Amino acid sequence: MIEINQESRVSTILQVMKDVKESSLSVNKYFKEKNLPFGQAQYYLYKKAIEKFGIEGLYDQRRNGNNLKFSDEMKSFVKGLLKHNLSLTSTEIQNTIKNEFKTTISNTVINDFRREHDLIWSVFALENKSGASEMVVALALNSGLIDAITDSIYWCAQKKKESDVFKESELIQKDHQDLRSKGRFTSEYNNQSQVRESRFKPLEEKIENKRFASMNIFSLSRESIMRYMLALFSLPIATANGRVKSVDNPRGNALKYLCGFNYKAATLDKHIRELKYLQISNELIEATAKFWIDFWSSRNGSDNIFTCYYIDGNTKALWSSKPCHKGKVTMLGRVMNCLEQVFIHDGQGHPIYFQTFNGHADLGKNSLGMMDKISQYLKDTTTLGEQITVNRILILDGGGNGVKTLRELSGSGYHFITILDSNQINDRKIKSVSEKKRYDFGDAYLVDCTIELEDSNEKGYIFETRAVQVHWDNGRTSVLITNLSEEIFTTDNVVKSYFNRWPAQELNFRDMKSSVNIHRVVGYGKKLVDNITVLEKIGQLQRQKNELEWELRDPLDEIRNIEETLQLKINEERIYREKSTIIKGTRKLSEHDMQSLKSIQKEINSIKRKIKKIEKDHLKQFTSLKKKKDELARIIDKKKIYSVDVELDQIMTCFKISFANICCYLLDECFNGEKMTLQRLYDVVFDLHGKVKIDGDQRNIIVEKNPKQEDVMRKLESAFDIVNSMGVKDLNGHRYNFKLL
Repeated sequence: MIEINQESRVSTILQVMKDVKESSLSVNKYFKEKNLPFGQAQYYLYKKAIEKFGIEGLYDQRRNGNNLKFSDEMKSFVKGLLKHNLSLTSTEIQNTIKNEFKTTISNTVINDFRREHDLIWSVFALENKSGASEMVVALALNSGLIDAITDSIYWCAQKKKESDVFKESELIQKDHQDLRSKGRFTSEYNNQSQVRESRFKPLEEKIENKRFASMNIFSLSRESIMRYMLALFSLPIATANGRVKSVDNPRGNALKYLCGFNYKAATLDKHIRELKYLQISNELIEATAKFWIDFWSSRNGSDNIFTCYYIDGNTKALWSSKPCHKGKVTMLGRVMNCLEQVFIHDGQGHPIYFQTFNGHADLGKNSLGMMDKISQYLKDTTTLGEQITVNRILILDGGGNGVKTLRELSGSGYHFITILDSNQINDRKIKSVSEKKRYDFGDAYLVDCTIELEDSNEKGYIFETRAVQVHWDNGRTSVLITNLSEEIFTTDNVVKSYFNRWPAQELNFRDMKSSVNIHRVVGYGKKLVDNITVLEKIGQLQRQKNELEWELRDPLDEIRNIEETLQLKINEERIYREKSTIIKGTRKLSEHDMQSLKSIQKEINSIKRKIKKIEKDHLKQFTSLKKKKDELARIIDKKKIYSVDVELDQIMTCFKISFANICCYLLDECFNGEKMTLQRLYDVVFDLHGKVKIDGDQRNIIVEKNPKQEDVMRKLESAFDIVNSMGVKDLNGHRYNFKLL
């Protein structure tokens, strides 16, 4: 029976192969149009088997018993080879097995074995390229940052793997399997209308049909995830613009020594897309925030009972033809589609927490929500125990000086300091003025007072708060406001706390945005939603328009009757205008027709004057009605708007601000706190090239000196000594040892 089935099977295969060969269709089209017993990929396997073994290659050999090609003896042999030398390539191992066991094992089997037993190929040979930028990687590993990020992602992946959603997704079938080649998406697959249309769909729609079981991240070990995290962390060094696709450029080869593997852009892009489908951004933001709060609190302890947090925004232009949420993009000087990020910085100006919002973000309102989110693990360096919340001072720039925002801050339990715009200040709003005093920390006189501000959103509501007038010696005047009483926070401290933001936070933040490319929007999807603000505005305008039309019903009826006569006269006028000709800018008509045309024009002007007279008797109402109609016409088609996914943008921003914090740590720890912009750090330190040699358990990095900057080289040599003394080990267990030659 078995032999009959075998013969029948081989006969069927041979017949199909003959039909394919004799067909005028291509192989691809033939398999698409015909319902055949096996697929296109199997066809090529059968063809290869016939070429190599003849028809015998088509017979099923399983009846002869299992034949384990990669035996346990071979596995033990390979494991011993790799433990002795991880730098062996899979091809070299393949050749060694062939010489020893007289059999050929495919590279795929060897690579799977290495991945399974965490024997990933190390790129380090006897000597390889490297650079001073490895210092940042060493400090990131030493600080525990990469471990914290890796643990956060690893446990999120494990949690998702155990969820019901993951189990249900295993039942989802692959789409268009016939258009894939060995699991890869072909150009034919990518050109499918269904695929193209879904490319920019919002994440919540894509995730409904996502086969989580097919995602690579669930099969990765913690060590492999850590290597990916190190690669994403290193993007500001490996690329000039922070974009993953730039990794394939020559500069991107730096990943080879920064993270231990020279990833291609497609590989990293696939990994961060899988992170996006895990919806991990909020967990990642909180994990990095907790890490940096603990890290900087332990390094910058203070006896001051007050802790300042700088609140600042970063508006990123979103170039899309679709109508999205808008805001003012300051660097472009225009209102346009945008994403806005609100950052919370500690007292030394280090970014510790952020959130990304669609369009304009209410700085005061959103910062309160963010402070509440992190309050459970936010550590203040105070001695008041239960009064931790009371001691937080939120320092905002002019973007947070609206009365609505100030009212929310006052009722939140947080203290605030911000500055007023010049149009918010006049002498009639000032009261309870104190005597002038000299500013202890600058060239100015200070006046403590109380100021009254009116809420533009609630007519008649007066907000009263403490204000400090700063009369600078150069003639300028600034007014700061706060809800801190004079008894617990002096006038000098109010002014100093606010203006310290420029060297402590504003300058560093400006440098960080450009140097690690925070100003760029990372890939996104869009979802069409109701524009609630516009819908409310349309409803309000329609009500106001209807009220005005009811109030003006008699004049409007009169105008309509007059306009009917006006339209008749305009039609008559058109007849004569069409009969006329224009020569050198002058209308030419017969004398009789010209008199008739002028007579009609006089009548039209007279009718228009009648309409204007009626409108003049109710000028205020008609002016208001016209404005309402114009505004309604402007926004009537804006009932829908696109809401942008911020998941991927937030994930990448986590890595970017972590890189900026590590650079601050580098300057603080290894360069004796020297002030240096990130761009200068790139130019004078990170661009120094060298070589790396593995000597036993030591990773020797020999960096070439720049003879033109001897002073910087002396500082760098001292920095290398500090990093070497930390005893940091790379992902393969080799200890970093930097040398300058």
